[in-house]
Amino acid sequence: MMTTNHTQEILDAVKKLGMKVELGLNNSIHDVLNQPSILKAVNNQSQLVAASINKLQQTVETLSIPFNFPTKNDVANTTKLFIQTEEKLDLLEEQVTQLNRSFEEFKTTIANSPSFSSINRMAGK
Repeated sequence: MMTTNHTQEILDAVKKLGMKVELGLNNSIHDVLNQPSILKAVNNQSQLVAASINKLQQTVETLSIPFNFPTKNDVANTTKLFIQTEEKLDLLEEQVTQLNRSFEEFKTTIANSPSFSSINRMAGK
């Protein structure tokens, strides 16, 4: 039978070996990735991919006109317009509410004024 102490020693040894292997792998990966030729190749490839994406976006923009479908930019512009319209409607709603309050205050002021009361009495109301 293995003792608990012996089991712990084995686990510690495996842990140390695992850490050494991990460190060795990390160093190997760093060494490979830090080579100028690899960095240059990755840079060139990323430039090619970026150029392809730009060309694809231009093609989609061009095709969207005759086929009448919205592009990403169309959707973004529509969304901006929708948000602006919503903000303007909110402002109009606030102004209408304020105008309504002012009108109600004006009616109350007129109704409570002494000259309005005397005009109503003279009219027989």
